[in-house]
Amino acid sequence: MSLQAVSGSRRVARLRERNKVQAEAKATAATRAVVYVRVSTDEQVASGNGLADQERAVRAFAESQSYALVDVIADPGVSGAVRPADRPGFSRILAMAEARAFDILLVAKIDRLSRDLRHALTTVSDLAELHDVAFRSVTEAVIDTSNPMGRMFFTFFAGMAEQERYVIRDRTAGGRTTKARKGGFAGGQAPYGYERDLEGGLRIVPAQARVVRRIFEARKRKTTLKAIAETLNADGIPAPKGGRWSISTVAYVTDNMKYRGAIEYLFRWNGQETHVLADGDHEAIVK
Repeated sequence: MSLQAVSGSRRVARLRERNKVQAEAKATAATRAVVYVRVSTDEQVASGNGLADQERAVRAFAESQSYALVDVIADPGVSGAVRPADRPGFSRILAMAEARAFDILLVAKIDRLSRDLRHALTTVSDLAELHDVAFRSVTEAVIDTSNPMGRMFFTFFAGMAEQERYVIRDRTAGGRTTKARKGGFAGGQAPYGYERDLEGGLRIVPAQARVVRRIFEARKRKTTLKAIAETLNADGIPAPKGGRWSISTVAYVTDNMKYRGAIEYLFRWNGQETHVLADGDHEAIVK
């Protein structure tokens, strides 16, 4: 019997009929959309929340397209460099996609999804291939991954978003270096004995400062780091992170130039190191 002479088995016929019914049902049903909005902490500080503006724009777009809006999911204070799957809000979107709860993901701008090209491409590809979910950007209207041309533009704009992220990181790194060279506290956790003030500098925490001075005075007497740690633990004094003092935590104090009124950083960026050591504009705890 020639295989070309038959149209296929009954099983294939049933599958074709089922696919036809599903396609007709999908064509007559309204496209179900989920809106995703995100702002980083820096964006919140610079321009307010921003989430409401994004939501308004995307809601208006969804209405113009007659989409059935399923949900609006937000990730406030989350960097665009964080992998979407690692964000609280977007992880809900992935669960909904797996449950086939919506058909299209809408964002105000592609960088709301991710500023990392790899993350953006992988996320959109997984949504399409694993869950049959399309992706559209309201601002970049040509980005619509339900068609080949839209997928091409998506790749282009994702690359632009990634480049913008590198520009922001370069600018931030340069700003921190400049601030440190002028004696300012250039970020990171405030060292034990200090806390951040309202201007982003350092101010002394008196109770902790007394412990710092005690450690430096003990070292002047040639007391070992181990002996200092044991004495602090015996006196019930919590270590910087709340646990017990150890040789390394005592060494952290004695080796930190900030306690002497100096600022020291070793910045690493783009394969280069920049060492900054300058007089700080904060008050020294020890002389």
